[in-house]
Amino acid sequence: MGWLLHTSYYTGFSEQGLGPVARRSETTGDQAPLWMNQMISAKMSAETGSNIISPVVKNSTINSMPITINVESVCRGSQEGESYDQLINCHKKILKEKLEYITDYTSTAGECVCLLQRFTDLWITDGKCNELHVEHEVTEAGSSSPRHGRAIFKSMKHKDIFGPMHKQRQPRVVITRGIAGIGKTIYVKKFLLDWAMSKTHQEYDFVFVFPFCELNLISEESMSLVQLVQQHYPHMGQMGETYPNDSARSLFIFDGLDESRFSLEFENNPVCSDISKPVPLRSLLTNLIKGNLLHTASIWITTRPSTKHRIPSCYVDRVTEIQGFQDEEKEEYFRRKCQDSQLAEKIVALVKKQSSLWMMCYVPAFCWILATVLEHVLKSSCAEEFRGNTVTEVYTNFLVVMVTYHHEHRGHGKEKIEKICQLLQSDQGAILNLGKLAFQYLKSRTFVFYEEDFKCFNIDISSICGMFCREYYIKYSALSHRRVYSFVHSTVQEYFAALYIFATYHNEKRNLMICSILGRICEAFSKPTFFEICKSACSEVIQSHTGHLDLFLQFLCGLGRRRIQKCLQGLLTHVEEQKDDLQKTISYMKKLLQTDIPPERCINLFHCLNELNDKSVVREINESLHQGVLSSKKLSLADYSALAFVLKTSDVDRKEFHLSKYRISPDGLKRLLPVVKSFEKITLSGSIMDEEMIDSMSALLLASKNQIKELCLTNNTLGDTGLKKLAAALMSSSCRLETLLLCTNDLTEQCGKDLISILRTNRILKELDLKYNQLKDAGVKQLSVALQDSDCEIESLGLWGNEITHCCCEELALALKTNKSLRSLDLGYNNVGDLGIKLLCVAIKDGGCKIEKLGLHQTGLTGGCCEDLTSILRINQSLMALELGYNNLGDVGVQQLSAALKDPNCKLQTLGLYRNNLTSACCPDLADALTASSTLTELKLSSNCLQDLGVKPLFAALKNPLCRIQKINLKDTGLTAACSENILSALRVTRMLRELNLCRNKLGVSTIKLKHLAQQSNCKLQL
Repeated sequence: MGWLLHTSYYTGFSEQGLGPVARRSETTGDQAPLWMNQMISAKMSAETGSNIISPVVKNSTINSMPITINVESVCRGSQEGESYDQLINCHKKILKEKLEYITDYTSTAGECVCLLQRFTDLWITDGKCNELHVEHEVTEAGSSSPRHGRAIFKSMKHKDIFGPMHKQRQPRVVITRGIAGIGKTIYVKKFLLDWAMSKTHQEYDFVFVFPFCELNLISEESMSLVQLVQQHYPHMGQMGETYPNDSARSLFIFDGLDESRFSLEFENNPVCSDISKPVPLRSLLTNLIKGNLLHTASIWITTRPSTKHRIPSCYVDRVTEIQGFQDEEKEEYFRRKCQDSQLAEKIVALVKKQSSLWMMCYVPAFCWILATVLEHVLKSSCAEEFRGNTVTEVYTNFLVVMVTYHHEHRGHGKEKIEKICQLLQSDQGAILNLGKLAFQYLKSRTFVFYEEDFKCFNIDISSICGMFCREYYIKYSALSHRRVYSFVHSTVQEYFAALYIFATYHNEKRNLMICSILGRICEAFSKPTFFEICKSACSEVIQSHTGHLDLFLQFLCGLGRRRIQKCLQGLLTHVEEQKDDLQKTISYMKKLLQTDIPPERCINLFHCLNELNDKSVVREINESLHQGVLSSKKLSLADYSALAFVLKTSDVDRKEFHLSKYRISPDGLKRLLPVVKSFEKITLSGSIMDEEMIDSMSALLLASKNQIKELCLTNNTLGDTGLKKLAAALMSSSCRLETLLLCTNDLTEQCGKDLISILRTNRILKELDLKYNQLKDAGVKQLSVALQDSDCEIESLGLWGNEITHCCCEELALALKTNKSLRSLDLGYNNVGDLGIKLLCVAIKDGGCKIEKLGLHQTGLTGGCCEDLTSILRINQSLMALELGYNNLGDVGVQQLSAALKDPNCKLQTLGLYRNNLTSACCPDLADALTASSTLTELKLSSNCLQDLGVKPLFAALKNPLCRIQKINLKDTGLTAACSENILSALRVTRMLRELNLCRNKLGVSTIKLKHLAQQSNCKLQL
């Protein structure tokens, strides 16, 4: 409740104050002489539920003061407040009654299912903008199912969909996308029910949902926002009087943008800010989304990925995506759907045996179809005949189940069911008419239909057709007599479309896939064959850029099989399997695999071959995989596609994919792209990176739902030109790479500008390894410029073996001072020298440097740099690992370092001193450091001439309970059997030591005792 308080008064003051102190408006005594006999005004406001405290005259006595207090309600008075709360409660009650129970398509009359009991958790992630989908939504399972995407996508809890973004403001407009049947609508219903039951989302006073399917019915109407709400929610009749424009928090949900048959115009649209002003519906929605109308309201829109672009990204604050069921939820769904627990376990076991079906079960709608089929089949006498190894068999049985159910229940038991073929025969006209509509609208990618559409195809929705379609209407509207429809799932529409094409060929010998006049003329003189039908269909499917006909072709192929036709007797006039036709179709598809067609269509052809029961190419690839001979075999395009199909339909580990194992070619990589993109790490080494290969690699990094986090291109011929071409992909927002390894790729200082662009643009990239290239000082100077940029968020940079000298260290030092993200820097195998390290150490001592790991292996260091190194160990508390191997620090230098290790400010955990011309002289100091340091856990001393005398104090230190060393490397340090007792003594006492490397020493027979004791003390011993 919002109030404004106005006070006006004349003042005379003395020393005593009045009333409790009001912080917002105070008038003090020392101001009295200036304001005497003047009017004072104060204005205050209070939020809903607050009490107004009037202005206070502080530290004064009032002699005379006429006071006028005006209290006005900016929103509503107490009675209006009660009406407002009552309206909220009424709205919640009605929503709860409406949503608490749902009706299944196969429910008996009056049977309802509790939504909370049926609802199974869905996996929701932060979505990604601007992705182009080139695969069929459902058959994309291999690369998009949650099982494979869990590592790369950030999960989101259902309650956080409108939570603050990155600790900033709450998003106003959210789009939740997901493929058909993934659970968008049921998720919206669960959200609404939770709100109506006051469980979650109570920050909203009102939540309204408007399905686009229903809005289609009023798309040409003009109305106000109030009228729109009242039309869908008649109990909101008092909304105009009690609904405040600004103080109420409301959520408007628009479900199913993909089902909208009208466009939203965001340009040249009249501005509307009045909730009571009638405007055209599309204008009303765009003003609501843009924030012109009711700017305090939140907007939630659900859609399929292909139509998300209808809302310009500038108006969208967050994009989320429903990824469907994870494996655990697949099982849970079947158990919730089937009341018979034993039957549920049978269903789960059967589906898991068919990997292709199990993967498709990430789509809840497919789970429902499968559960509906298997509940019926496993209870019937034909359970033994059901194999479930093709989608055509599943959907054909779904048709049979729904027809049977319709006659058993919708016929109120009056119809005696003898054979399913009689039912299919009686419903043949209705089913094929529905198939005709499905086919015509599938070609134009239309998934929503009006009553007029059904009339055009002579369809009675009250017949069997109603079993396969959803009906939408606005219940309380004057337009409630109008209806809009869609198939229960898009795949059901695709099945009916294929069934219509096949039945017309099978029953009437007509090829409806031929559109040309010449084709029609030829058909008049010769009857078409099944091969010709499939060939015509293939031509259309291959030309599709979105894959919307992929499943249609699979169904069409599957319907050519005799065992499927037997299930459809009655609908089909006869059962006929032309083996020659099937073989021709198989051969034709195999030839297509050798041609230049999109890789997604290639994988679909293998699904089609599976429907035709041909697994020859796949079987051959599987055998080669098991024998490990693919690396020595030159693969054809068909082989690559078969490999992609095998990988996609098998439960392989998606951690790493070695392209090098398959003698990969650019065209081969393109064929593998739909499945390779679902791996976390891609490795390609020893390859000629020509323009075609780089283009293929770029396409891989830019692929939709790409899950690649690490790309290893070690030991290739990328070169500066190749990196320039690859840079465009690396800088794209579609690239998800976190690690990029470009070791040994002929890169020079000429690629510096491209590296700068990549580091400045790609804020996801955290690790860049440029080992064994020739960047030299000039290239590193350019990299240093990028590191100083605030947009650069690289954490690890590898420059090992790049012919660097001290000449670039000044620029690099400046970068270390300013960069807040860099944690690891490897300068190994470069001639940096003491002078270069001196410059770097000055920067590392700076408070802005956050470096944690510094690699200085074989950098030409001597004992002269140890004073500088000592200073950073004493000052920089973030440095945890320092690699100094293959230098010439000598005993004196290490003694200086040992003194620094004892400093309490030193937080070093790993110190590498291998091959540094050390002798036993430095070991007592090192031993003291081991006991004094509370953080040092790993020490590398290999290839130094420590000898038995030197290691004696070291092993004595290991016995000290204050020593934290867990790993120590004494490989090739000149040890003999004489020091065995020192080693054994340390192993008996120490409880911290986990790894001890004593290789390339001459310990003699004592090694047997050492092995035994190391095993007892849980220490990994290398001898």
